[in-house]
Amino acid sequence: MTQPNILKLAGRIDNVTSAEMEASINAALDASPSALILDFAEVTFVSSIGLRVLLMAAKRCRKQNAAFALHSVAPQIVTLFGVSGLNAFFPIYPSCDAALSAIA
Repeated sequence: MTQPNILKLAGRIDNVTSAEMEASINAALDASPSALILDFAEVTFVSSIGLRVLLMAAKRCRKQNAAFALHSVAPQIVTLFGVSGLNAFFPIYPSCDAALSAIA
């Protein structure tokens, strides 16, 4: 297993962008990292399709025995995860350093 892979996301995660995001996540996981950390600092919106992509990423990480975490998530997106009941699947940290420390 290699080092954690940190993937920076930006803008909206919706039906227009989800296929590209899924391909980026799959490429990152193809390298068999010890963890996948998604940087949400510039993400402004997540649709239901975006949630599906994130769930599939979390599931693949679990299958590969890799940690999965998000950091710098906007409050409205944290609320979405909570309302959707998905916050248990997406460990969220305030910063990249905090995420790296938690998975170490």
